[in-house]
This record gives sequence, structure tokens and C-alpha cells, in this order.
Amino acid sequence: MPDQRELATAAALEIPRFVSATVLFQTAMAERLGISATELHGLQLVISGAATSPTELARALGMTTGAVTRMLDRMESRRLVERAPDPADRRRLAVRPLPDRLADVADLYSPVARFFGDRLARLDRRQLAALLGVLTDGRAFAEQEAARLRSEPRKEGVD
Repeated sequence: MPDQRELATAAALEIPRFVSATVLFQTAMAERLGISATELHGLQLVISGAATSPTELARALGMTTGAVTRMLDRMESRRLVERAPDPADRRRLAVRPLPDRLADVADLYSPVARFFGDRLARLDRRQLAALLGVLTDGRAFAEQEAARLRSEPRKEGVD
């Protein structure tokens, strides 16, 4: 049985592999839906409620509002989302997923959802809390690092 240090090393080495496999899956999903990976990412943010306006979507994707407007134009033409006046503030637009296409997206995600549902069901409360902590802290750190990288000037010779 590996000791704690060996397990921590193995886990650290597995993270980039997991991220890479996830990117491959997301790319295949986007291709199947006939959209770009960025559009799929935006669609996921809209479906989850993490971004409900073009401005929030731009911020979450690290894009300009103009680029998000063009992206939403393409997504609306594919009947994935709609823009409508925000009921809470009619000066703003709300972005909502279109229900008739949600089933297509859900069908494509269902094998992955089942896999992770089955795996998470095997963990006890302590393990789930630890995993949730790592994921939550990791997301916050990645967001912080992305903001730092975007705010720093590029170094010579680095494209």
C-alpha cells in the first residue's frame, strides 16, 4: 500500500492528465453539438446559472463583451440560448438556455454524469468533504492565477 507521500505525488501527477482528458471530452462534445469549445463552456455556464447575463458570461470566459455578443449570436442561431430582457432590470439582458436543446446536451453528458455519480456514491462523508474542499480551493486558485496571468505584462520571447 502506498504511503501518504506516494499517494499525494500520484494525485498531483494525475491532475494534468485528468484536465487534459476533460478538455478532449469537452472538445468532442462541442464538435457533436456543432459549436466551439468556448461556446460549449459558455453554454455550461448558462445552464448551471453561473452566468446569466452577457456581462457575467464575458467575465467568466475571460472575453470582451463584444466577443461574447458575437458568440451569443452564433449560439442563438443554433437554438442553444436566448437573450431576453432581465425581469429584475429591463435595462439588462438575461441569457437562458433553450429547453428543447437541453435534452440534446443532457443526453451527451449522461454517461459521464452516471460514471461520476457512481464513483461519488462510493465515498463516505469525510472523503466527499475532502474532495469538495480540493475542488473548491483548486477552482478558486485557478481563477486567481488566470487573473494574475492576464494582468501581468508578457515576458520577452513568450507568446
